[in-house]
Amino acid sequence: MNPKPEKNVIPDLVLFCKSYHKDMLRARRMADSVQRFNVDRIPLYMCVPDKDLAAFKRCFEGISCTFVTDETVLSASCRVHGALPDDYPRHLLQQLVKLEFWRLNTCRNYLWIDADSYFIREFRLSDFLDQAGVPYTIQHESEELFSFAATYDDSIIEDFQRMAIKFKRLFNRTGPLYNFGYSPLIWSCKVLKHLYEDFLVPRNQTIFTLLLKYPCEMQLYGEYLYYSKTIPIVTKKPLFKVYHYDEQFFREQEYGQNEYSLSKDYLGIVMQSNWASPNKRKAGFRIKLFIRKYRKRFKGFFDK
Repeated sequence: MNPKPEKNVIPDLVLFCKSYHKDMLRARRMADSVQRFNVDRIPLYMCVPDKDLAAFKRCFEGISCTFVTDETVLSASCRVHGALPDDYPRHLLQQLVKLEFWRLNTCRNYLWIDADSYFIREFRLSDFLDQAGVPYTIQHESEELFSFAATYDDSIIEDFQRMAIKFKRLFNRTGPLYNFGYSPLIWSCKVLKHLYEDFLVPRNQTIFTLLLKYPCEMQLYGEYLYYSKTIPIVTKKPLFKVYHYDEQFFREQEYGQNEYSLSKDYLGIVMQSNWASPNKRKAGFRIKLFIRKYRKRFKGFFDK
């Protein structure tokens, strides 16, 4: 007699995207790329506000995915942490939903990917988990971003270093200033459960207050993993090419970079939606670039 197939088997990995109505078309592009390149058919979960759910379902017609709502995730979180404060900053809710998705018990690990990302070549489970099933930890020292910042805006480096030092002090780690971004990232539900049971509960803290004091979910996960050693740390460089600013994108376009050449080193591309930043900031970047580019030509004028 053939054994009956197991029911309710929890997958080793799912893809998870937190989105909302303003990013719906970007999210559809991301989901299209998943449908096209997902060799191992890793399940895709889309998490959206309840008020946006109907619109997303219409937009995602023909896409294989499972929808959950922000309210479902937050309700699971509030059942253990208590009510979410009414004045909780709205910009932290997205991070909170990402950090608490593990409570739905849908997987052992999840790769969370932002809506402004998309795959450019085939991907498999082995891109995210090692042979023992351990999720890779995205870790680097911000080399690429710092190289860009040195040309465009030194404050980018200063801002990151200030933030990274704050997290190191929280968990009493010494050593290099690691960067545990950027999306997509592979998170272990085991690590996040450990954060709750072995760090927050004994200190009578909630994830709400922790995130208020340390508002960077990527750095929080990475530094806590080093602190707790809940799973083996198997590091990997960023999976996607990230364009933080339009100046990065246009500069690489000038050098002939394209999706085909990028696919040799990356699984996908992130076109960060913060490009819609205030014109004043963009103008400041371009003024700095102009000055640096023509400093030698006008040497003497700028040195006065």
